[in-house]
Amino acid sequence: MRFKNIFMYAAALSMLALSGCAEKTDPSEIDSATRIALSKDIPVFTASGNTEDGEDAYRAIVTIVQGDKINGIGWDYSLDDPKQCAEVSVTDVSEDFIGTYEGDSRTYTGKGLMVKMKANPEYKRSFSLTIKAADGTERAFEFTQKGEKADAAVSTDTKDVEFFAEGGEQTISYTTNMGDAYSFTVDYEGESKDWLSCEATEAGSVKLIASGWNDHVNVRKAVLHITVGSAETSMASVDVPVTQLAADIYYFMYGSSAAGLEIDKALQMTKESEDIYSVKAYFMNAKAGANTVMFNQDSRVLSYPCYALAKDGSVTTIESAASAMPEGPEIDVDGLRSLVVNFNEKTWNWSRISTLNSMPDSEVSKYKTKAFIARDGSMKVWMVENMRWNGGDIKPRLGSPMIPSATGVGAKGTGGYSASAFPSSWDDPKLNMAYECTEIGGQLEGSDERGRIYAFSEIVTGVPTNGIGFARKEVVPKGWTAGSEITDAVGDNYTIEYLDNKSADTFSGDNTTDEKNHPTLKMQIQGICPYGWHIANASDWLDLAYAASKASAGHSYPLREDQITYKQFTTASGTAVNNNPVSPRGIGNLAAWLRNKTWWSAAVSDGADEFGFEYFPLGWRYMTQGYQCYGVRAQVWVPLFFSDKALYRINVILDNTVTYAEMTNIDNGQAIMPFRCVKNYK
Repeated sequence: MRFKNIFMYAAALSMLALSGCAEKTDPSEIDSATRIALSKDIPVFTASGNTEDGEDAYRAIVTIVQGDKINGIGWDYSLDDPKQCAEVSVTDVSEDFIGTYEGDSRTYTGKGLMVKMKANPEYKRSFSLTIKAADGTERAFEFTQKGEKADAAVSTDTKDVEFFAEGGEQTISYTTNMGDAYSFTVDYEGESKDWLSCEATEAGSVKLIASGWNDHVNVRKAVLHITVGSAETSMASVDVPVTQLAADIYYFMYGSSAAGLEIDKALQMTKESEDIYSVKAYFMNAKAGANTVMFNQDSRVLSYPCYALAKDGSVTTIESAASAMPEGPEIDVDGLRSLVVNFNEKTWNWSRISTLNSMPDSEVSKYKTKAFIARDGSMKVWMVENMRWNGGDIKPRLGSPMIPSATGVGAKGTGGYSASAFPSSWDDPKLNMAYECTEIGGQLEGSDERGRIYAFSEIVTGVPTNGIGFARKEVVPKGWTAGSEITDAVGDNYTIEYLDNKSADTFSGDNTTDEKNHPTLKMQIQGICPYGWHIANASDWLDLAYAASKASAGHSYPLREDQITYKQFTTASGTAVNNNPVSPRGIGNLAAWLRNKTWWSAAVSDGADEFGFEYFPLGWRYMTQGYQCYGVRAQVWVPLFFSDKALYRINVILDNTVTYAEMTNIDNGQAIMPFRCVKNYK
């Protein structure tokens, strides 16, 4: 169990003994440094002075933690408030802590602060409140208030601009609420400067002009900054990367089987050597007609001659619009491939791009699958079984079998290492064989009939650890930390970000907005799923909830479509309301549709068996508590990052009366859990 605020720490220690699935706190994990916390997330204030939740003020307990001592020293506060927008006072504050389990709720009263904001008829403003403990430790907290006047805003649909070596001009359109208060600046990368110029053609557009470039090797790059507003009002900017290609021959790929790309969105190929070019892309069977994969030279505008892949491994030259098109390549499974084309010899070859040790095609038919309707009306095909793939003839293996005898919960789990004594590998002498499965020489009899459990690192990298985590809070694998650039299983590019569901402004409640602001909700990571499939992502799980809501009409435990949001799914606080589609936490009644009557003694909808998701309560392993909850509870990995040491999971709660399901974070390295696969879509 993870607690949202430091001020709950003392109560948490006593509650751990009461909570069946709670995690014990290891003394080695207690930080001895002085920490300062406020008991509530800081809200955004409206122009009227109220919080966005309608409260007339912000009230929070101030907590000073020193090791395992709570509020043993005094504190004071100071303001940096140049616009004098806030009134702050010391007061007693009461807080309710609502836990997951019965008896896990308390009310606390402590010394805290009340922050009231004056009405703001102008633009957005902010101030800083600093709390200083008696030992000199300080922590600053930032507060923001919206104004009656709209903040500056600017956006553009142009993600980047590319010029050929001969130069030219392109017009970029943008939208702003600041009228003619705008400016354009350019930052250049490298030694080549001033090769771009900007002209404001009309309101909301700028003409970008590039001079010629005669370097045959190097591209040159810059960033255009469009800035609107002023310091007296407010300011906003948007950046547009600009690239000018070297003076060389370029090929661009497009077509119905080349990720369905139109020619103006064609992918630029990489020159490997003279006349030989490569590209990594998603190749798919065309919905209609031949599997067309086309190439244009030096242009994203249709021109002749152009070229097309032929089924026999050759490249056909298309001399004119009247020329016959060849039969395109055979595509056994839609997926990401590396294509190499020799435009001199007119030949091509490609290979699959797949995760190390991923499940082979031959295993797919052994899994039951089912299609569920998605929010956009398409059908998503799920494996309605947990993954059982162990990597085949490798040692160590991928994941671990689950222990059917491990039905205990929390401290009653089977086995458990102290946080300071984790094994460092699957064959570390520190392994306690009384805690390990027979697959690696341990004493626990395991089974993977209903699925295996995996460390997160295993499912995304394919590097096996036999389902063993190596640290209580293990850093996610290299290449998966915030800022890392990844290409997913359908060729889409993403930048890894950390999403904090505990922050009030992470999710808006509007799914379209949230997916635009946080693209990783939708990334299709193959991991060790078979080629053409991916680890079920946050969007897939939300779509599954939508499918359940559509199926639930006229059945017990109905779902409400307006509750199917990322914001609601990731809300993990509040008292559970059972058999109610509106739940303070998670998506109400979803759990009753994921379960079935064969495996669960918990609340199950009378339509769940027909719905057919078959969410077996496989349980999991917490390295500090051991294997647990087999046949009792279920939670699975979601490839979404909370921090560099925590991921998300779909959690169906232990209590047999609980009917909601939630998407919350869990420590990497600690948790060893199952996961589901979904067929790729484009």
